[in-house]
Amino acid sequence: MKPTALVFFDLDGTLLNQHSEVEEEVVEALEAVKAKGGVPIIATGRTNIEFEHIADATGIDSSVSMNGQFITYEGTEVYRNVLPSESLKRLKAATDERELGLSFYTNKWVKTSVENETLHRAYAFIHADIPEIDPKAHLVDDIFMALVLNEDPSHDDYFRTSFPEFSFYRNTPFSMDTIIKGNSKATGIRQLQKAMGLESVPTYAFGDGPNDLEMFQVADYSVAMGNGIAALKERASFISASNIDGGIVKGLDYFNLI
Repeated sequence: MKPTALVFFDLDGTLLNQHSEVEEEVVEALEAVKAKGGVPIIATGRTNIEFEHIADATGIDSSVSMNGQFITYEGTEVYRNVLPSESLKRLKAATDERELGLSFYTNKWVKTSVENETLHRAYAFIHADIPEIDPKAHLVDDIFMALVLNEDPSHDDYFRTSFPEFSFYRNTPFSMDTIIKGNSKATGIRQLQKAMGLESVPTYAFGDGPNDLEMFQVADYSVAMGNGIAALKERASFISASNIDGGIVKGLDYFNLI
């Protein structure tokens, strides 16, 4: 039987509180979504191993991870998109030249090219462990997403100009998510619907940041958190309270999803 709704949730600043934890009232609301036939889906820039504990805590077993690069539905992989190896080698050389770090993401592990202060600040910011240092990790496995570790936004234009095959999302002061141009959470939503034959099911998106903009464009209904950026609120169907003030529950209630 088809679900009644597909409900996509960003993590940081949205589903999670300021401690990167899920509030108990949010867990209860997600159970209510499922009880009404909806499917809650994590939609994040993070990779799967980084949110395993969140999936366990919430009972969510579907995800659009790494900004649409890897997709699972009810525990089964349905789509993957690998970064081109030659472009990745060039990107690694460019970060080396500028003495910047580069993290490599698969659905099973995260590794990084160099240890420095920016690395520690970047992962502390998202309450995550420091990845294993392995500057050759991109040479031995498929990489779905990279993270340019860079606190100086003056570098950003260089990367966007020099690597037109990639999209760069500055989601934190310390890093830029890097994926294949044309991919996003939005394309992830469409790929999931197509793979599972769910094109007719209404879609809802909850978010707060710049990598949620495309997702809001394709979702039938969108909820911007009260703490979200102005550009996202302008595109939202509904502006809710912040992620630490019941914003998830209020958004779900507004659309009668619980």
